[in-house]
Amino acid sequence: MKKPGQLTAMISSTALDLPEHRERVKAACLREGVFPIGMEELPARDTSGIQVSLGMVDQADIYIGVYGWRYGWVPDFDNPEKISITEKEFNRAVERKERGELREILIFVMHDDHPLRAGDVEIGEEAQRKLKALKERASAGRVRLEFKSKDELHGQVIQSLAALKRRLEPDLPVTHPVQATEKPTLPTPPAFFAEPDYIGSHTFVGREAELQALDDWAAKADPTNLLLFEAIGGNGKSMLTWEWTTRHATAARPPDSTWAGRFWYSFYEKGAVMADFCRRALAYMTEKPLADFTKKKTPELAKDLLAELHDRPWLLILDGMERVLVAYHRIDAAEVPDEEANTPTDKIANRDPRDAIRDEDNDLLRALAAAAPSKILVSSRLTPRVLLNPSGQPIPGARRITLPGLRPPDAEKLLRSCGIEGDGAAIQSYLTANCDNHPLVIGVLAGLIQHYRENRGNFDAWATDPNAGAALDLGKLDLIQRRNHILRAALDALSPESFQLLSTLSLLPDSVDYETLKAFNPHLPPEPEKLEATVTDLEQRGLLQWDGRERKYNLHPVVRGVASSGMAPADRERHGRHVVDFFSAQPHRPYEEAETLEDLQSGLHIVRTLLKLGRFQQAAEAYRGDLANALLFNLEAYTEILSLLRPFFPAGWGELPKDVTARDGSYLANDAAIALARCGEPGAAPAAYGAALWVYLAEENWTAAATILRNISRNLSDQNRRAQALRVDALASDVATESESEEGIFIGRLWLFADQSQLGRWAEAAATWRLLDPMGRAWSRAVYGPGMAEYAFARFRFWQGTFQEEHLTEAERLAEEAKNRTDIRNLHRLRGAWRLEQDEWAPAAANYQEAVRLARERGLPDAASETGLALAKHHLGQLADSRQEAERLAELRDPAHRLLAQLWLALGDSERAERHALAAYQWAWADGEPYVNRYELTQTTELLQQMKIEIPTLPPYDPAEDEPFPWEAEVRAAIEKLRAEKQAERESEGEGGGS
Repeated sequence: MKKPGQLTAMISSTALDLPEHRERVKAACLREGVFPIGMEELPARDTSGIQVSLGMVDQADIYIGVYGWRYGWVPDFDNPEKISITEKEFNRAVERKERGELREILIFVMHDDHPLRAGDVEIGEEAQRKLKALKERASAGRVRLEFKSKDELHGQVIQSLAALKRRLEPDLPVTHPVQATEKPTLPTPPAFFAEPDYIGSHTFVGREAELQALDDWAAKADPTNLLLFEAIGGNGKSMLTWEWTTRHATAARPPDSTWAGRFWYSFYEKGAVMADFCRRALAYMTEKPLADFTKKKTPELAKDLLAELHDRPWLLILDGMERVLVAYHRIDAAEVPDEEANTPTDKIANRDPRDAIRDEDNDLLRALAAAAPSKILVSSRLTPRVLLNPSGQPIPGARRITLPGLRPPDAEKLLRSCGIEGDGAAIQSYLTANCDNHPLVIGVLAGLIQHYRENRGNFDAWATDPNAGAALDLGKLDLIQRRNHILRAALDALSPESFQLLSTLSLLPDSVDYETLKAFNPHLPPEPEKLEATVTDLEQRGLLQWDGRERKYNLHPVVRGVASSGMAPADRERHGRHVVDFFSAQPHRPYEEAETLEDLQSGLHIVRTLLKLGRFQQAAEAYRGDLANALLFNLEAYTEILSLLRPFFPAGWGELPKDVTARDGSYLANDAAIALARCGEPGAAPAAYGAALWVYLAEENWTAAATILRNISRNLSDQNRRAQALRVDALASDVATESESEEGIFIGRLWLFADQSQLGRWAEAAATWRLLDPMGRAWSRAVYGPGMAEYAFARFRFWQGTFQEEHLTEAERLAEEAKNRTDIRNLHRLRGAWRLEQDEWAPAAANYQEAVRLARERGLPDAASETGLALAKHHLGQLADSRQEAERLAELRDPAHRLLAQLWLALGDSERAERHALAAYQWAWADGEPYVNRYELTQTTELLQQMKIEIPTLPPYDPAEDEPFPWEAEVRAAIEKLRAEKQAERESEGEGGGS
């Protein structure tokens, strides 16, 4: 029964040949919470039946047309046009759409390769002529998806409805989809399941050698479990793997070892991560509802998935694996060119671009290489580091194939499939010499030749024309340069309107729907017909792609990069301003309430576009404030911050931007330094902090100077430099006190309290708390996140040994209400440590697990939570291989040595336990007494005594080893100046009072 407010869909098709297809469409509608009508009973072949049929179209919000090879019944009454009921239904849908009464028309047409029975094809030239005309008319100006099977149709309808619902939001009323406890809607293994279906941009041709290699690899006897195709963008990785999976994979296995099932997953979709891949794979493989897996985290999902993979021979395809790697895990991932992503180090921080952004993803990828008897097929622009040994060779169980261009005959075939004519030998020679038979470039060349005005579609004439093909001087360029050169020529050949639209779209970071595209209509006055023609022109030239799943237009990353970089300054300015104006006018959720990067998209688009325009000052103004605070505090989006700010700092993080005010440059440098420190690069942060501090000292902006000093102190703490951290905290407090900044005094006392607690100075810390606690919490979000003080107090109690659950309750409430993600994560880690001390393994594991999840979601290092989790799970018997996990944790950049010592001790390896216990003592000693990590030192001392290991004798703190900071004398002079001014003011007031 239809629910109030629920969307309805009329499924229109011929009845005799498509009953099973209609059932699959119905199931797809129900899965997406759309109520299908016109399914249960087909109308009778009379006048009343015709009216019932058209009445169903009138009731619908969505028209779904499914066309095979039958035109359908043509009534001989009330039918002057002599058309079929199916065409009448379509005509009624078009009328309602034009009047704004119908939400959308979705068209699905049977592919030529769809298996057919004799009765599925209507005999008669007239019927086929009318059917062809109907399909062409239904496809004009709208998406037409072609299906090769009932299952493929099912997936296409799901994706189309999901995309439509996203586009209609927030207009849609709240609906309630069919519950997961009802009949499963995923294909039943071994039927193929794709999430989502792949839709290629051109005809698949050739690749016989690669297809044969895949057939050989799929054989049961082949020992390789994971096969990866690596290639630059546009070389056809996805198309090859889709072709083999859908048309060859089944035949590659003998009857006695057929696939248990085939699952395709694309990482190019928004929200696609390894955890989501695992959940959907398991839902398909186990035939359980997806909801059964939604609360599980990646390690648990990986364990379940590997058990399935080891049990039966599954085929899993991971398309676009680079999107989970450091190189592409960025807000500008769609624009990262191959030549940048392949550099040996990441430009943002000291990271390997081939590393997975999450350690748990690395673990799973490594395990997939040993997932016999199953097979894992991967396509990627980069090979994940974890699949390579130190020599750069694939690890056992993995194999890498670098995908070359097409064979010359196949390249020629691809060009001819685009309607190009010419001498075969000349075509092959040209494509091989000039574009290495790269499929994307061939498609763009076809567009150039098709639009060669002197002789459209004639390769021979185009290639020899000194003003056309012969003008492309490509001989001395490498493949990437040749590809970009040809794309540049294709852009130069565009009409002014097409060039304007493509250039504008190249400034956007992501795909756009048609409504957004209309906002950038290059035709004035904006005529829809002319826009349609321009869009069609770009599609025919291979420069603009339509994503039928998302129902959006997109540019290939290669096209986007070339188009964006090649714009004239005036064009870039004009088109960029249009983009900025558009996103500035978009309504959005208040940034302080942001929970995902999606909530910040408008602001991020504005900043990035302004940067592309070279308008650094405006970009800085758009970034600072609520947007910056949301990125820092709500989301801990440190990698995204660095990616966004990098263009401001071409000379490095320690040199302030030249094209923004000194104050804004300092603000940006401070945020960059915070992000660097939180990303695990604390050594890179001081230069940025120092550059910012000098500006504020010169301006005598004491509030900002005190903030920078406090941040420097936090950075020193991260580096375990306790004496210096306390010294800088004292400077920050003095600056705030002498400048009479109440907010600065409160924050200064808070950090002083934290440092005193770290050093175990309990009486001093308690005295500081008594001063700061009554000052309230109503401070600006830029310097104080709700719950910070309460977290610091809870940690003080824990370290002191007087901790109670009540100390966490209020801190958690405040942090969660304010979406203070950092302290939410810290509180989970603190509770985990508390439970671990009491040998309460299950609650300790639960809290550490949540802290690990929050850290890994942002790619943040948290060795303490990782190791605490492993220790708790070992005691619970939940680690598959505790030794292997301990070895992994020991390889982290800053291992949690004391917890690792406890883990090795529990494993019975006293030698490794001793090694880590001594390292833990060394870390806890820090700068030496009295500047030690008191709690850790006490705990490690007890551990060493338990292990009967002699306590090391380490030197106390030597102040002579601490050199002053470059800015320290300037800060102390400023403090003395402030004190002198206040003293002079008091004396002046005293003299005035006595006169």
